[in-house]
Amino acid sequence: MYLYTFTFGIFLNSFVRFPSPILIGLPLIAIFWQSGRFLYIREALLFFAANFLYYGIAQADLQSVSVNCITITVCMLFFNFFVGLDFGRFKSSTIIFFSLLILSVIVMLLNHVYPSQIMQLRSKLIGAEIVQSPSGITSTIFNFGYQLAPLVSFLFIASILFINSWIMRIVVLIACLISIYFGMQRSVLLTFALSAVIFLLFYYKYKSVIIIGIIGVITVVFSTFFISKSSGEYDNIFAKNDRNAEEDRGNLMTENLNIYSDYPLGLMFYGKTWRDVTKYNNAYAGGITSHNAYLMFITYVGPFLGITLLLLIYYRIGKIFKIALLNIYNKDHALLICLCFAFFAVTLNAMFHNAWLIGANSASLFLYFAILHRYNMQLATEEDNSVIEGELDIQMPISLYV
Repeated sequence: MYLYTFTFGIFLNSFVRFPSPILIGLPLIAIFWQSGRFLYIREALLFFAANFLYYGIAQADLQSVSVNCITITVCMLFFNFFVGLDFGRFKSSTIIFFSLLILSVIVMLLNHVYPSQIMQLRSKLIGAEIVQSPSGITSTIFNFGYQLAPLVSFLFIASILFINSWIMRIVVLIACLISIYFGMQRSVLLTFALSAVIFLLFYYKYKSVIIIGIIGVITVVFSTFFISKSSGEYDNIFAKNDRNAEEDRGNLMTENLNIYSDYPLGLMFYGKTWRDVTKYNNAYAGGITSHNAYLMFITYVGPFLGITLLLLIYYRIGKIFKIALLNIYNKDHALLICLCFAFFAVTLNAMFHNAWLIGANSASLFLYFAILHRYNMQLATEEDNSVIEGELDIQMPISLYV
């Protein structure tokens, strides 16, 4: 229940009248508590500081600050004190999380075929009004992108690391392409392509050129023959691209940079809001933003605070990602590699939308702490093994192993 409400961003709705992380998450942690010290003090301080500056001071949105901080806190407690050092709980939590994302994809596909019925189902599943269709277990299409981006990257890379059959790997690839095609997420297509290419380059090295070529052929055949662009029977990524041709994200980001150049210290230091600086800008008519979470963050809080906070928040993840890549053939790191690439995809997706890690986006937050926690679990296991080896080898002092 906790992972369901967390995965689909359900905080308060027509069914849950009290914040779901507190109502469901805290009792879960309290009942199945595992003792141990709190490992994420540094991350907690950074997340709270970023939320206070960006949402609290810069935008005067204290409601977002409270919602985000509650969501982030319970997520940290979930991994630290519920999962703890129990790999069974960690694996089960990961399986449930990605299974829920798969369920959302199935709902999205059905929404294309049975629009009215599935819209009612979607509304019941999230306990809120549906804003955009077709999509999955979310009220909007762009939020579905944050579910799809980590899912397809995780499944594709997991198929290579955990499945030996090339036929099954191709089946997984086609399933990912179908999800992206009908999910209508151009940003997901880009993030999936980048994460897949980077992984293949590291994993297969020079052979990756041939494999990437084969995947390219499969993709072309898939898009040309399997699902014709001209069929027009259901909404798809090509139809969305044609409809939204006028919405050039590059131009929006360029305009955002122009606004930043006028307020280089950050809007909050000039006492300005986004509405104040864009009300005469036709590119942002209707109150839209540049659709780049990182650019908006820096535009509001400035480069000094903004970039510093981002580097501090993402530093440990980047370090773990590097270690995982250097040990890409180590089976003990296989799950960590899949999680890292899934996080890479959803993090990159935030360059084209507003939801992101600091805003307590569910997929980003789960993967962030899943990566940190999995690595901490591996370190703890290695330390335990070192102590055991030291006790068995009476000729070698334990201190040298520790």
